[in-house]
Amino acid sequence: MLLEIFREAWAALGRNPVRSLLTMTGIAWGIVAVTLLLSYGSGFRGVLMYTFEVFGKGAVVCWPGTTSEQAGGERAGKAVRFEQEDADWVKAQSPLVKRVTRETVRWKGITHDERLSDTAIRGVYPEYGEMRNEIPMEGRWISPEDIAERRRVAFLGAILRRK
Repeated sequence: MLLEIFREAWAALGRNPVRSLLTMTGIAWGIVAVTLLLSYGSGFRGVLMYTFEVFGKGAVVCWPGTTSEQAGGERAGKAVRFEQEDADWVKAQSPLVKRVTRETVRWKGITHDERLSDTAIRGVYPEYGEMRNEIPMEGRWISPEDIAERRRVAFLGAILRRK
């Protein structure tokens, strides 16, 4: 019986060669497309996970903004800013939070010798380096003593260092 099925299939392939060729091409193309999409998806997932780890594993970022509605006697559109007390409150109220730090970012042009580079300048605390996986290639990261003594310390990232 199995032999009869194969003979009938072979005869059908011979009667319609163009349709058979197009069908086989479509099936092969579908298999290739699915394989490529799956491999592309896993590669994309790997890159995405690596990017999140570089950004900081389990990091949560909050940006200041404005209120959208009137509440508590304040007008809508009032600026919301984060202060150090807010960071301290989050740390005190959330036992699962290991580190909290504030960050101020300004985009400025900086110069060295005759070179000009437009880059983000960040004002950060020592905890920022651990949270965002900032590992110095040379020198050291900002220390709590730098903050206590109000030292002017600069940490250049790898991209800016190359420029």
